[in-house]
Amino acid sequence: MALDPMSPGKGQKRAAAGNDCSSIHGNTSRTGVFVGVDVGGTTISVGLVDEQGSLISGNNNSYNNSNNNNSNNNNNDSNNSNNNNNDKNAGVQWESLGDDHDPKQLAVRVRRLVDAALSEAGRVMGDVVGCGVCTPGLLDHERGIVRVAANLRGWKEVPLVDILSKEMGMERSRVVLEHDTNAALLAESWSGAAAGLRHVVLLTLGTGVGGAILSDGRLLRGSRGQAGEVGHAILVPGGRAHGSAGVDGILEAYASATAVAARAVQGLPASSSLREVKAPIECVDVFRHAAAGDEYAAGIVSDTAKYLAIGCINCCRFVDPEVILFSGGMAEAGEQLLEEVSKQFELHHWNIEAVRVKLCLAALGRHAGLIGAARAAQLAINRA
Repeated sequence: MALDPMSPGKGQKRAAAGNDCSSIHGNTSRTGVFVGVDVGGTTISVGLVDEQGSLISGNNNSYNNSNNNNSNNNNNDSNNSNNNNNDKNAGVQWESLGDDHDPKQLAVRVRRLVDAALSEAGRVMGDVVGCGVCTPGLLDHERGIVRVAANLRGWKEVPLVDILSKEMGMERSRVVLEHDTNAALLAESWSGAAAGLRHVVLLTLGTGVGGAILSDGRLLRGSRGQAGEVGHAILVPGGRAHGSAGVDGILEAYASATAVAARAVQGLPASSSLREVKAPIECVDVFRHAAAGDEYAAGIVSDTAKYLAIGCINCCRFVDPEVILFSGGMAEAGEQLLEEVSKQFELHHWNIEAVRVKLCLAALGRHAGLIGAARAAQLAINRA
């Protein structure tokens, strides 16, 4: 499989024991900045990132990225209620994706958000060293093309890097495209929970189970850029159906937030406190009721943790990571999730060695995608 060169950023620290979510702060007085762009499920987010991986806030200071660690990575749109907003804490500009998905118009909107971020930070385009953009979907990373993206209507073979570099007035070599899950992992290994580590797996637990792999300090992409699709690994041949991939029994059919909610609805007993939930039952409801002592909900959480732990163990056998990070909606269960998965991990792990991989929560929350996109730009420029 192809490996994408990557090395830890200058001044990074190795993650300490436990879920160390501290970030590194640098002097941003007039140093170069990187633009990170996250085209998510329902929003477009833009931020300025310094050379150490910290967001630059409106007062031109580095912002503690770990303040976002209670939010979903990449697609945490539930807290966004108005268009064209500014995340005051982090200096992040965002607006709703809306119904107009025309690539050229999207590039215009991105430039507008970039200009707003620069203005707030007292910067100009001349301070921008590079720009990274992350999206979901199937990408041609090297050519800067979005081959297809389900959430971006009509996007097929879109030369996003060409379009965005023209709109930004930047050299094409200074604009980089990255997959959103890979970007989140780049961010976490730059200034997040895995800062300085060289062997890391990131699992995003949301609608599905996304994955990204860092091996010996490099992103593992594969021959077609599809390495790390851990959620589509078959755990139970002929098992539960999930999604439109046409394969049953895959990990995300058992360990995604969507799967948890679906299981809760199926066969819900009259004795379960989940019947008190007025809105459609969601993954967070199942974990909350399990913590409160509901046996039915606790059984679902335990079963989910078992399959997630087995998926993690399989990752260990394939790529031998130092740490496996959890992000996304299910990760909001925090220590409850870690405790359950760790318990199942111990039950199913081999007894050949005593050392266990560390399981912990991702640290950078909803801004991980754009921070990682900026990191991708930094790495590409450093290699040039």
